[in-house]
Formats: sequence, C-alpha cells, structure tokens
Amino acid sequence: MFNLVGKRYLFLIISLIVIIPGTLSLIFRGLNLGIDFTQGTNIELRPRAALTIPQINTLLKPLNLQSLQVVPGSNTSLPGNQNIWVRLSTRIDTNVQDAITKALQGKYNTANSTLSVTFDDLLLDPLSGTGKATTVTVVTVTKFATGVTPKISDIESLLANLPDTSNPGKGGPTSTPTAATTTTPATTPTVSPTATTAVNSTATPTATTTPKATATATGTATPNSSPVVSVSPTATPTDTNPSNIPVKVAQVYQGATTQTVTFLTLSLINSNDLLKLKALFANSNSNYVYVLDNATVSASVASETTRNAFLAVLAASAFILLYISFAFRKVVRPWRYGACAIIALLHDVLVVLGIFSILGWTLHVQVDALFITALLTVVGFSVHDTIVVFDRIRENMTRRTSETFEQVVNASLVQTMARSLNTSLTVLFTLSALTLFGGTTIRVFSLALLIGILSGTYSSIFNASMLLVMWERGEFVFKFFNRSKVTRTPDGREVRELTRTRG
Repeated sequence: MFNLVGKRYLFLIISLIVIIPGTLSLIFRGLNLGIDFTQGTNIELRPRAALTIPQINTLLKPLNLQSLQVVPGSNTSLPGNQNIWVRLSTRIDTNVQDAITKALQGKYNTANSTLSVTFDDLLLDPLSGTGKATTVTVVTVTKFATGVTPKISDIESLLANLPDTSNPGKGGPTSTPTAATTTTPATTPTVSPTATTAVNSTATPTATTTPKATATATGTATPNSSPVVSVSPTATPTDTNPSNIPVKVAQVYQGATTQTVTFLTLSLINSNDLLKLKALFANSNSNYVYVLDNATVSASVASETTRNAFLAVLAASAFILLYISFAFRKVVRPWRYGACAIIALLHDVLVVLGIFSILGWTLHVQVDALFITALLTVVGFSVHDTIVVFDRIRENMTRRTSETFEQVVNASLVQTMARSLNTSLTVLFTLSALTLFGGTTIRVFSLALLIGILSGTYSSIFNASMLLVMWERGEFVFKFFNRSKVTRTPDGREVRELTRTRG
C-alpha cells in the first residue's frame, strides 16, 4: 500500500510553491478588477463589417479609454443583413423623424416584428470627400421580422420623398399660416381686401373696391382714393426661408457580419462619448455600428459588489464549517474536520486568486462577477471531495481499531483516490474543452473553474487529510492546539487519547 501520509510534508511544500508567487502578486499587484468591482462601462455592439482587435484598438485610441479590454464574439441569432444604416444629408427635426419611422414601420412592421428605429447625430466626413466634416443624422434600423431581409433599394425608394427639416439652431419650421391683417384708412371709398394664402407658401392677396383695384404681391392696393391695404401672411416662400432644408438619403448601408464586439473599460462613457465612438467607427470605411447593450457601473455599486462577494465567500465557509461539524458529530472533536476542510478550500481560493492576479498584470485579464460565481463553485466542489475522504476515514476508524490514526487515514486515501480522480478528471476534460473552444465572454469563468477544481482535487487528497494527521500528532503549528497525549503500547504502537468514535 502506498504510504501517502508519510510524504505529507512533500505535498504541503508543493502547495506552498504554488501559493506563494500568487500570494505575493496579490499583495503587491492585486487583481485586475473589471467594472463590476470598480466602475466603468460595458458596451456590446454589432459593426457593419467585421473588424480585428488591432483595428478596434486603433479606432478607439482617440477616446483614451482606461484599461480597455476588447472581447470579440458572434451572435448568429441576429443576421448581419438585418441591420440597416441610413445616412441622411443633414440633421433632422422630429417631424422628419416621425415621417421616417412611420414609413419604415408601415412597410416592415408585422405581428412578430419589433422594428427598432433610432436616430443619431454624428460628426462625419463630408459626403464630397473635401471640406470640413459635417454633422448629419444616421438612422439605425434593426430587429426586422423573422424571415424578412430588407433590401437597400427598397429602403431608398421608401425614403425618397422626405419632408423638409428645420435648422436645429433656428428653432422649429413654420407650418400653418394665421389670418391676414388689414389696415383701411378712413376715406370715402371702402376697401375690403380678401387675402388668400396657400399652404405651399405662395401668397397672392387681392383687394376689391368699388373702383377696380388690384392689390400687388406686397399687399398694397392703390385705388383712386389711394387707400393702403397691408397684408401680412405668416407663411414664407420655401426658396427664401433658410430654416427649411431639404432632406435627402445620402447612402444606405447593410450589415455583412454576425460579429459582436464588447468593450470593457474603467472609463465612464456618457451619451456624448457614445456618439463620438459611433462617429469613429462610421468614419472608418463607413463601418457603422448598432449598440446591442450599454451598461455603466458607478463606484458605489462596484464597492457594494466587492463587499457582497467577500461576504458570500465568508458565509459559505462558515456554513461549511457548521455542516461538517454536525455531520461528524459522533467523532471526537468534529470541528477539526471542519477546520481542515476550510483550510483546504482557502488553499484553493488562494490558488485561483493568485494565478488570476498574475494573469491580470501579464495578460491584462480582468475579473468580473462571474469570477465570484466560479470561486463559490470551486469552494463547493473542493469541500465535496474532502467530505468523501473524511467520511471514509470515519468509517475505517470503527473497522480498523487496531491501526494507528495515520494508517487509517492512509488506507482511506488509497480507497477513495480512484473515485476522486475519476470524478474530477471528467469535469476537468469538459472545462478544458469549454476554455479552449468556448466563447470569450465565459473564458474567465471556465478558466477559474478549471484551475480551482484542479487545485481542489489536489487539496482534498493531499492537503486536508494530511492536515488532520498533523493536527492529531501535534506537528508544526498544530502543537499549540493539540492537548491529546501520546502513549505507546508494548509492541511500539502509538496510542492517542480521544481519537476514536464515541461508543
């Protein structure tokens, strides 16, 4: 039989070699915390055409985003050709927005459609390629009905005749004229002008008196008695009113990729920064983007998340200690089993934290809320394996009464090792495949599980039980907590008090 317990110091030295570098990194470097634990912005978007990470980093460089992490992905549930961007010739007002929305919804809205139409005023390169950049409105249309593939020609025909817009810097457009005002001097002839103004801003007022008189376009009629008629219509001809600007469709673009790009940054991105981000993409080969998700975490929320994460691990450890103490209540000093299990799981937590601390400042890997989920899963898995070994020790203590405690522990480890390894290896194979071939959004989660379960398998077999033996023998630091006495039988066996189950 393998004497695993006899090599307990070797196993503990191996654990220290793994833990110490990560612990030093935690002390001096800490973790590369994501926005869940600090503050920042998480933006997921769909570009019109696929981009590489270096291209994205180059585009976003002018924004000077802090601790930027770019995570590419793919969303095949939203086809690329169902994203449409319409670049207009100028900025538009709400009247034109309503006209565009009604036209698109009238054609593409069906029972199973939730068509989304959004408007962004972006500072884009001039359409002619020369001169200064200009601010124009870009219309983003997405979420078409299932099975509907919009065509660029259909969109162009649908938006061919758009109403004029007003210059946003000069207020709203004029629309409905009011009644004309007439001034009649007190003379013998009576002048009763009738002013008629059409909606198309063409005013032709006429004045009729007893002598024939025709008012001019300026609203002044001069009969024999020289009365003066003043007509002031509010409608102004289009060609002379600078506040009415024709709106034309400059270009219609259609998506060609299912790629998604997620930005994680510690910088807080407001609405103006988001418009700049969209403009940066649009000015790069007209690569317009559709924002799928935009989440901002403030510093107060991040600090609360950090506190809750610490309390979750602490509460889990406390409940595990209570449960093991209750489950092993028929064993003398059952809290020792719980304490050794807690030390083993803390070993696993330190291994995961240390490795991710190193990965944080070497490969810029950030930890998020899923990382805490992975830690709690590792804690549960580690304790599960440890309880299997402890339970076999408890059974063998009633069967192998003639053996020492070390021999009982060693036999229990050999008996349960095959089961522990088989269980853990199946999980490790699955997590390895998930880490290598899974999506980038869950890679931190799967990698934390992979490292933690590997460490948990080792600590359950080679740490927790060894610590129990060292505590029972009063070795190392446990001599300060061990009050049992060691006696030897005539045949040389060591006998310790209070190491067997109660009758």
